[in-house]
Amino acid sequence: MGTSLGLDARVQWFGWGGLRWERLLPFIHQSLRGRAAPDVLLIHCGGNDLGNTKSLRLVADMKRDLQDLHRRFPGTKILLSAISQRRRWRTANPGKIDKTRKWPWHPMAFLAP
Repeated sequence: MGTSLGLDARVQWFGWGGLRWERLLPFIHQSLRGRAAPDVLLIHCGGNDLGNTKSLRLVADMKRDLQDLHRRFPGTKILLSAISQRRRWRTANPGKIDKTRKWPWHPMAFLAP
């Protein structure tokens, strides 16, 4: 399948292991500096915050930042992946974290069309 996922498109990968939500916007802005706005931006972030940040706070931060990205890149489709299940969570009670991960609070549902 390769790095373009079998798509007839140019795909750019930017990653940072251990990224926490509070560092996401600066990371995106730095990664996109000098580049045209992307057609699609897929975000896979938030799992490292579970157990470290209260869920309601994390959701509020996610909504705020996703709305900011939508304003800055109005032609970009912004996709937020689900927080993946892990074999082992580094912090707090693993059962509680996995329950929080599954809770249907996806912040994209709260963005205006």
